[in-house]
Amino acid sequence: MQLYLSRLCLDHRSRAVMKDVTDPRMLHRTISGCFDSIEGQNDLSHHERKTPRNTFNILHRLERQHDRFVLYVQSTTEPDWSRLTPGYADRIDIKPVDRLYSNIVSGTRLVFRLAANPTKRAGKHDEGHAKFSDKKRRRIDIRDEEGRIRWLERKGSQCGFSVCRVSSQTEVASVNASPRPSSKFRHETGWVTLGSAIFDGVLEVKDPDTFRAAITAGIGTGKAYGFGLLSIAPER
Repeated sequence: MQLYLSRLCLDHRSRAVMKDVTDPRMLHRTISGCFDSIEGQNDLSHHERKTPRNTFNILHRLERQHDRFVLYVQSTTEPDWSRLTPGYADRIDIKPVDRLYSNIVSGTRLVFRLAANPTKRAGKHDEGHAKFSDKKRRRIDIRDEEGRIRWLERKGSQCGFSVCRVSSQTEVASVNASPRPSSKFRHETGWVTLGSAIFDGVLEVKDPDTFRAAITAGIGTGKAYGFGLLSIAPER
């Protein structure tokens, strides 16, 4: 399967850019608009229809670097960035990464970054648990750093990697779970708020095939709104 990684340096003077960086839904629409639409779905209900995001495994992460916004987008088909509003980005780099990732083997150690929406099923000891008395129980954000790191370790065991340790004495993972402002936007059903954290650290690949599948599919929830893209680089 092909896999492309794009890096867009956004022009903060663009009205379209400033609108998108303050509204995750608008940014999602802008990115999706640079991929082919999915035809032949007129007879399907809204919830049955395929979207560019899940058809092409589109993942993205928006970062503020110094005085500019940088947008990373990963997908299984090459996007057409010429569809962006003129002046939206002053530099766009795109490269295939599937061959590079195919060389990953068990035991490979990689530096990584992940913007994620760490969640868990609400339990009886969670604040406001009475609201979650249904059998399925709603997902709630994990707000403490220790809980977020445990969440990442659980995801790692499911996704073919382990988070490396700094010290066996304190059993602290070599990863920082830095909080960042929650992602809040208006949805058809009302306001939606997604908790957010940036994970930076070192991981070791245990199962290369499972790991590559996780990179392609993304990790955790909220993928349409800038979460789940795992960026990796060789450990120096």
